[in-house]
Amino acid sequence: MTRLKRKRRTPEQAREEILLAAEALILEQGPSELKFQALADRANVAVSNVYHHFGGVLEIKRGLAEKVFDELTQDLIEALSEEEQNEPLVFAQNVMYRLYSVLRSERYAKLIGWIVLSTELGDLERFLHPLPGMTAVVSEHLARHLPPELANRLAAAITYNLSITAIGEGLIGPAVKAALSMDDDSADGSRWLGNYWKQLLDHELEEVVSRRQSQP
Repeated sequence: MTRLKRKRRTPEQAREEILLAAEALILEQGPSELKFQALADRANVAVSNVYHHFGGVLEIKRGLAEKVFDELTQDLIEALSEEEQNEPLVFAQNVMYRLYSVLRSERYAKLIGWIVLSTELGDLERFLHPLPGMTAVVSEHLARHLPPELANRLAAAITYNLSITAIGEGLIGPAVKAALSMDDDSADGSRWLGNYWKQLLDHELEEVVSRRQSQP
């Protein structure tokens, strides 16, 4: 096999490309193929370079887990911030769609599943880290129109349902969809979950308005 000519990289660039190679190998061939020679070939670096940046496969796994969760946090907060100016019903539904699309993506769903199930990396802490902050943003927005306690409870439930359903869909959704002969729209959890929360919030907002109108 003809090898590509290796290009000069900074240490940071080489480390990043090795982690990208590790991610590609895991997604395409599974974690069992995460071997130093395969990584070196994929990243077009010398095996010694892989050892230089990462002392072993566990260090590569930890580096990749850190990279994935840092990027996930950034993507989630960015999606939230772009919807903040919307009215509560539009906000809740749009946030559901936006965050769902991030979490259900093959990249995040599969890598989160691998990280959580890995015997060396089976730690949910970094995945859980952005969720309270994400919930607080949703709660703060809903509290403009709902009692704070109700806003907190609904925001936590939205985050919980969204996270569980989206990651599950990303991991096994295609296989289940095929087994049940469902089309893409019918199997899109963000649609029915978003509609459910829109209806729930609509009801709660009507209740708040009704209570305020009934007060002397």
